[in-house]
Amino acid sequence: MATVQKFDDVSREELIRRAAALRPMIAEYAGEAEKNNRIPDEVIQAMREGDFFRILQPRRYGGLEYDLETVVRCLYEWGSADASTGWVAALAVVHQWVFAQFPIECQDEIWGDDPGAIACGSYAPAGECVAVDGGFRIAGEYHFTSGADIADWILLGVFFPPEKEGDKPAPGFTYARKEEIEILDNWKVMGLAGTGSKTVVARDLFVPGYRRLTFAELASDNSPGCRVHGNNLYRYPMLSFVPYTIATAALGALNGALEDFTASVTGRETRGAVVLGGLKVREFQAVQMRVGKAAANLKAARAMLFEQIARSHEKMVVRGEMLDLADRLDNRVAQAKMIELAVEGLEELFGAVGGQGINLSNRVQRAWRDAHAIAHHVSFNWDAISSMYGQHLMGLEPQGQY
Repeated sequence: MATVQKFDDVSREELIRRAAALRPMIAEYAGEAEKNNRIPDEVIQAMREGDFFRILQPRRYGGLEYDLETVVRCLYEWGSADASTGWVAALAVVHQWVFAQFPIECQDEIWGDDPGAIACGSYAPAGECVAVDGGFRIAGEYHFTSGADIADWILLGVFFPPEKEGDKPAPGFTYARKEEIEILDNWKVMGLAGTGSKTVVARDLFVPGYRRLTFAELASDNSPGCRVHGNNLYRYPMLSFVPYTIATAALGALNGALEDFTASVTGRETRGAVVLGGLKVREFQAVQMRVGKAAANLKAARAMLFEQIARSHEKMVVRGEMLDLADRLDNRVAQAKMIELAVEGLEELFGAVGGQGINLSNRVQRAWRDAHAIAHHVSFNWDAISSMYGQHLMGLEPQGQY
């Protein structure tokens, strides 16, 4: 077992206060993050010092073992300043939860010498994974590895070879040190540019056999790590937990844009090219309606987010029960609907920004681009998830990931 390092506990309320205090810094660095296609080291260091990467980390390694609501309340603050930062921070925080599912020797390896270590990851099983003496050899390209530049470890989605003849390959995760992986500078995108979600390449890389966790284990309530830690926090099915963290970036983007837009129109007047000059922008009913709809969408999305998290927490953590099919699908449809509401709200605001809104320095246009990028993530495909939800409600077998 790893040597336990002692850390001072910090309350949930203090973490949320610290998260809000970081908003100005994150907003200040947002342009730099987008320009350089990565989150600045100064921001990540401030998050380390604020204990945020300990929220879901096991106590065995100095973590806090808190709850998902505390995580998303922090992420909402950061996403309001910059969605890219909220996205990368979400994964750095929630990957502590993912690593806690691995066999205990993996966790000793990851946190034994450095309890502050964090990870990025590429989830889709890719490349080649071949069984060899003592482990596996993997090779291939792994895409959309958000935060590759700031992580210590990299999770890699693979198909593990069958353990016995006749079995099918098992999709799951292994991991490697960042120094063992090549990072391609190929993240040139219209939204979430600051996430640095680059392609990473493994070239005939050996990984020990104990670095193995299947998606089936993550979907169960009995992963290898969960059996050690004995905390119901680690019994969640992965897709009822992880997607909420990155979805929150879209809600933050809408919140930040709404705050910025309403502040910017307080004294703003038209210039008279299409309508009479000198009129107050905030007095146009069309503008009022757009702001009202954006704000209503935000309220609806936030209510859905916290209601679903509270329901799952009560059942999983408090009562110690497993989420059933209906619970899992409720979580999946909520995650996707939150994104749709955020995008719709930002469409309303972006439609009212006028010519000034196309400047790259304008926070509304960046939030608009970032939210659209989030909506393209496979976890939030509204067509796929809404149809899966409808299948369930009509007594059909749901077709999709839940």
